[in-house]
Amino acid sequence: MLDPADTRFFQMLQQVCGQSDDVDQACRDAIDRAVSTGDQLDLRAAREAVDRLDAPLKETVLREVHLRMATDLSAVWDAMPGAPGKQRPN
Repeated sequence: MLDPADTRFFQMLQQVCGQSDDVDQACRDAIDRAVSTGDQLDLRAAREAVDRLDAPLKETVLREVHLRMATDLSAVWDAMPGAPGKQRPN
């Protein structure tokens, strides 16, 4: 079973790569498959596809994924160990 953080990572990766014309279709397809199935082999294939991107593009993509995850307040709230249930303060 995937950790919720892993699920969010791959969903964010899918969004970022889907918005970039520089990411090749094979990489996008691998990420799409990983998000849709959650299968460990598909997740590994997606990670390997991202690893094959040229270094500057890979860095740009991962920087944007990290920024989006770090500023996703619902994810931050859900990850807090003492957060009461799914109730959010606002």
